[in-house]
Amino acid sequence: MNYKLEKYTGKTYMAPSGTLYTPERIKQDFEAIDVFPHVIQTDSSGEMCWGVYKLSALRDQHDIPAELSEDEAIAALETILNTPQPVDTTPSAEERIAAALEYQNLINL
Repeated sequence: MNYKLEKYTGKTYMAPSGTLYTPERIKQDFEAIDVFPHVIQTDSSGEMCWGVYKLSALRDQHDIPAELSEDEAIAALETILNTPQPVDTTPSAEERIAAALEYQNLINL
């Protein structure tokens, strides 16, 4: 899933359950939304609300510099969140033990 973040501006969204998140409903559930900048995790069309997050908290979690504007910070967050995580190819302890036992069995044939 691609992350798309947009600054909350009082728009109406749809919840995954089909419920409408009107500005009044969002303010009811997230009282601080008008006090601090928040971002909405949404779909590519900007209609679905997957999550509501305080922008400064996301900046702190992902080490986004304070000198970036809100729009630049949101773009940087999208880049970070959409960058695939490296896959760890190191075999687990169980896999190493299984390989050693397999090797032992082959030698004993």
